[in-house]
Amino acid sequence: MRGMPIALAILVIISSMSGCFGHEEGGAHDFHGMEYNPAPPAPDFTLTDQNGQGISLTDFDNKVVVLAFTYTSCPDVCLAIESNLNYIDGEMSDESDLVFISISIDPARDTPSHLLEWTTARGYDWTHLTSEDHAHLAHVWDSYHLLVDTDHINSDHENHSGMSHKVAVLYPDNSTALLDGHHDMLPEENASGWNLTKTTMAMNNVTLNSSAHEQWGNQVHGINGVDAPSDGSWWWALYLWNATNMTWEESQVGIDEVMIMQDTNHIAWAASNANLSLLPAPSEGMDMGEDGSHDHDGMGSEEEMYEVGHNTVTFIIDKDGNKRIVYTGSDWSTVDFMEDLSYLLHNDSGSEGTSDEHSEHEH
Repeated sequence: MRGMPIALAILVIISSMSGCFGHEEGGAHDFHGMEYNPAPPAPDFTLTDQNGQGISLTDFDNKVVVLAFTYTSCPDVCLAIESNLNYIDGEMSDESDLVFISISIDPARDTPSHLLEWTTARGYDWTHLTSEDHAHLAHVWDSYHLLVDTDHINSDHENHSGMSHKVAVLYPDNSTALLDGHHDMLPEENASGWNLTKTTMAMNNVTLNSSAHEQWGNQVHGINGVDAPSDGSWWWALYLWNATNMTWEESQVGIDEVMIMQDTNHIAWAASNANLSLLPAPSEGMDMGEDGSHDHDGMGSEEEMYEVGHNTVTFIIDKDGNKRIVYTGSDWSTVDFMEDLSYLLHNDSGSEGTSDEHSEHEH
């Protein structure tokens, strides 16, 4: 090393020795979700997708599988999960070994044809599964230790006729209004934000100045005689109520593309120059049930039962076909979720203590 600077010489020596030390053996990765320890095999299933094709879990051997249990008419938590999966699917679209699957917990309504219509409308291109054999689907739920709250799911449909929706208004002078809408006034299927806007304004004797554009659809120009100026100094902006975060969020699509009971239950129109913090929240209760907090100490081999319906659960299955991680509820970070996925995709060598049998487990 004659003539080599001392600092560079030390760096070369350290680099040459690094292979001798290697990585710390036995060091467990700190997952954000709850980790199974040991990780049990994920039960196999064969169900029908939105295209009428039979799909089995074993079709995706040697891949990381995100498995969520949802239903399309869910007004809150399931829709948040679907939205999260759509975001993650887009962010990790270059991962060829990553698969997303959603399994319905409402087969009476989530038929393959309905799932196709629903996923197409929302641009969700991953596998959504159901079964005409409800007993067979119930067996799948049981194998994943799910308690499906069918009473809650049915009440989502039975109570629609008496359901209230809200349309909030924030005027340019920062005055507000919170208008009551009613589900009975909306179309039975595919009720849009425009349907809710028109019927609610009419029910509350609020005038609406609007126009229908061939390309951009319906647009609101004035509410109750307060019209946006032609110079564009302010305009009426559309906001959607996020029941998971309990906040108003500006819509990324036009009013005709907003689906009531799918994207949101409540909408708002706000003057763009007003103080958005004054936009009134819906007055009805928004109890989200259990939160999505995670126990980083991991889970034992004996699995708990997960109640789904008002709540939900999302599993991450590793490349060995084992249930490795579980997230409950919808109040979890997509960034954390993607970090767990990235580790399982690129750094994971399997979980110790797993069984090679791909079968159901007794409690």
